[in-house]
Amino acid sequence: MAKGGYGWSLDGALPVIEDHSRAKHDVLRAYLINYLRILAQHPRSEGIRVTLVDGFAGGGRYRTESGEEVSGSPLVLLEALQEARALVAMDRKQRGIRTPYVIDAHVHLVEQNRSTCAFLRKVIADSSLASSSDTRVTIHGNDFHRALPGILKDIQDRQRRNGRSVFILDQYGWSQVNLDAVKQIFAELPYAEVFLTWMIDNLINFLSEQMIDKLNPALQRTGLGQAITAEQLLAIKQTDSGLDGDLAWRRAIQTLMTGQIRASSGAAFSTPFYIVPRNSRRGYWLLHLARHWRANEEMKRIHWESNNLHHPGGAGFNMLGYLGNHGQLAFDNRFDEHAHQATRDALRRDIPQRMSQLHSPIRFGDLVQLTANETPARLDQLQEAVFALSRERQLTVTTQSGATRRGAHSIASEDLIELPTQLWLLPN
Repeated sequence: MAKGGYGWSLDGALPVIEDHSRAKHDVLRAYLINYLRILAQHPRSEGIRVTLVDGFAGGGRYRTESGEEVSGSPLVLLEALQEARALVAMDRKQRGIRTPYVIDAHVHLVEQNRSTCAFLRKVIADSSLASSSDTRVTIHGNDFHRALPGILKDIQDRQRRNGRSVFILDQYGWSQVNLDAVKQIFAELPYAEVFLTWMIDNLINFLSEQMIDKLNPALQRTGLGQAITAEQLLAIKQTDSGLDGDLAWRRAIQTLMTGQIRASSGAAFSTPFYIVPRNSRRGYWLLHLARHWRANEEMKRIHWESNNLHHPGGAGFNMLGYLGNHGQLAFDNRFDEHAHQATRDALRRDIPQRMSQLHSPIRFGDLVQLTANETPARLDQLQEAVFALSRERQLTVTTQSGATRRGAHSIASEDLIELPTQLWLLPN
């Protein structure tokens, strides 16, 4: 099946791309540019080898409803490389670093549909971006899972030290990617990062007695069959939700699913950001999976800076998206100033509650990593919330030397935070 139900052929019209897919491409472009700029920070470094993998590449070009031609994900990757190289050169010039910096990139594009792959080959052959001296493009006319062993070997042979790579697995639906493959990626490439789309509402909306025989084999194909069954999910759906309607069971299923996806993929950190098409209730997750917290933080920062996706869900330590009664969004986080205020308010409520559950002091860095999979908040937002709570005497923040922090953004990973004893509240 062609990507996302789209079809490409050498003698046919370009498929029409939807707004939410363009927004997703904007996030990928921005993330990759910042990812490459961060890797170029060391002043003595002369370059890096990196691999980008598009596991469900499609034909490489779309058109908008108005007829404008726009890039698909393969060209988005090449455009991101070009822009990153220019920005890295500018960054280093401004810092007075004269040593040239080379981003040596290998881009793997995987597309199993024959006519789509033929179209993709033409698009890449016609693109000047693919002929850069520092960029190599390999097109695989194959299924992603069959192509993966060869791609992993290429990365390991070419980048023996760390295997830095980004995999974009923009599947159609939710059962085309087996999470065992993602687990293999992380096992062999600890510094890899994975973007995985997952149409969570497709799964949830079709949960019924009649669909169990179809859903269980699909769960097996994803690698979740041993952990989750359709019967378990249906039992959650059929639980009496009281006044909350479908909000409670949707939230319960999504909480279960995101935890199992993260565990089955071998990732330590995940961000299940929610994308809701304007003309459909069938939203899906853009999951960013990584084994390093810094990658998780950067993904969140991109969302707050781009403001072009929205995410229904909790603003504090409850980030999962869901739809409530009559399709209403629980909280429409558009990563704007309103969302920033809502996030700050929620964190000031949620952090003391979490501290009371821990029953002991904790380092600020440990709190950040402990809650990374639960909140859309960036590091600086957590710093601001903790500092505000300390000013209100709801928390104490102590440096390693026993000093008191005088600014939010100076709060460090090693700082100890704890609930005050508040003996003055005790009766005489």
